[in-house]
Amino acid sequence: MYESHPFPAYTDKFRKAAEEMYLKMRLLGIPEAEYTGANILDCGCGTGEFTCWYASQGTQLTAIDLSRPSIEQARSYAAEYELSDRIDFRQMSVLEMDLPDSTYDLVYSYGVLHHTPDPVRGFDHMVRVCKPGGVVIVSVYSLYSRFLHRIRQRLINRIAGDDVEKRYRWGKRLFPLTARKLKLRAHDDSDAVLYDQFSIPHESLHTVGEVLGWFDKHGLDYTGAFGPLRLKDYLYAACLPEYEQIETTFEGSVLARVASRCLKSLSRLFGFRPDKAHRFERPSALSRFVVQIGWFFLGLRFSCFSIAGRKPSESG
Repeated sequence: MYESHPFPAYTDKFRKAAEEMYLKMRLLGIPEAEYTGANILDCGCGTGEFTCWYASQGTQLTAIDLSRPSIEQARSYAAEYELSDRIDFRQMSVLEMDLPDSTYDLVYSYGVLHHTPDPVRGFDHMVRVCKPGGVVIVSVYSLYSRFLHRIRQRLINRIAGDDVEKRYRWGKRLFPLTARKLKLRAHDDSDAVLYDQFSIPHESLHTVGEVLGWFDKHGLDYTGAFGPLRLKDYLYAACLPEYEQIETTFEGSVLARVASRCLKSLSRLFGFRPDKAHRFERPSALSRFVVQIGWFFLGLRFSCFSIAGRKPSESG
């Protein structure tokens, strides 16, 4: 599907990435010094919006993707911003990474592994190619989000079967309001986001506890998450100057706007300050449960969650 309909197709990819990335890195517990000038691997670069954002921070990247049309768009986009000399684009599957062990300071995959038949295998490769002491970031669909959207997807699939074009047409016909909101939130003038949401051939859903289990398997130390996995960390997020940049994503959702205003009010009430040395503790089972229930009510606004962990150093 992505061969025919490369995604994302945002009008301004750089704006879309920058809208969340400064806050995202802060909440993942990764200081700027760790990704400025680092050697980074992008596992599933798509059309290159996150790749180019990292490259704009002075990093060197290897960016892989299975879709050649997506890579070509990403390469063209990088050239437009004069970032080509910092990015090595390669057509490659995240499940079959032909890359050497312990090579990269930071390895990330945003919204990709859940579209593969074996997310754990992809994650194992990510850890393998990360240097000791380096950071791994993974972002996947939450089991507790997009409930109404999954009902829409099942209805569309029942009507249209496996035909990608029919799924897209039926989705647009049956759910015009959802289609309009998806395009508005993505700043996407094309219909690529509708193919991504209505026509995707395969996706899996995951819980926070499950993904933390992937990290534990390799002994990765939890550094943070986006969205945060403790209520205290949401209050901390609301006090950060970077938080202002993501509030535009709440447009069109009354519940999300109300939740955002409540967080900011509570953050001020409890005296939270933007301390750059803030450490994010691993969430308890109760915290994970409460947060994921919150994601359920926010729906598409928290369709994916990201977790970061540090690979043990060779010295242990």
